[in-house]
Amino acid sequence: MPVGWLGQENVAPRVILTEGGTMTDIYVYNELTKDNNGNIKVDPQTGNLSIHTSDTPTKVGNLNADFHLGWTNHFSYKGIDLGVVLTARVGGLAYSATQGILDYYGVSAVSESARDNGGIPLNNGKADTQKYYQAIATGEGGYGRYYLYSATNVRLQELSLNYTLPRKWLNNIADVTVGLVGRNLWLIYCKAPFDPELSASTGSNYYMNVDYFMQPSLRNIGFNVKVQF
Repeated sequence: MPVGWLGQENVAPRVILTEGGTMTDIYVYNELTKDNNGNIKVDPQTGNLSIHTSDTPTKVGNLNADFHLGWTNHFSYKGIDLGVVLTARVGGLAYSATQGILDYYGVSAVSESARDNGGIPLNNGKADTQKYYQAIATGEGGYGRYYLYSATNVRLQELSLNYTLPRKWLNNIADVTVGLVGRNLWLIYCKAPFDPELSASTGSNYYMNVDYFMQPSLRNIGFNVKVQF
């Protein structure tokens, strides 16, 4: 049972519920046409890539993570406390409609670099950059599988540094702790061109790990003071 597209209809990957499958299995209808040697077919007259649309979709993966990991530790020495939180998401796919649209219109850094280099390496040669991206990207046609990325990521989720002032500095009146805390400070590992942990503003349970011109994730830095009498 089809339940939703991850981007432009008939172009982007689609979530389809099947017997024996999972809630977020994704399929594609469009595939690059290849010859018996695995080379992508290109029209010798126009230079256009050949895209085949099938009535039967092909499963390409799943949006769900295989598992999540977290590691927390604190290091204390003479009133100084350093806290570290690392988190990881392993497995699953993410889809960037943003990247596909920017590539299609030739306004992405990737398409600019390809033009500067004389084209896209293809079949032991080079394809015209505009024809290549207007074939695979998600402006009007497209090869939905191309803009799927691994959603695996590792990040420094939180880093805190606190210092408890010696009581004698305050005539033993109170314990005072001052500190700094930062959250989402460093995306240590991520192959997707966006933060796959961001959630789109939609009520759909299937529209996750999808970037459609979303705002980037934010780093937060705060200061705190704790006083105990």
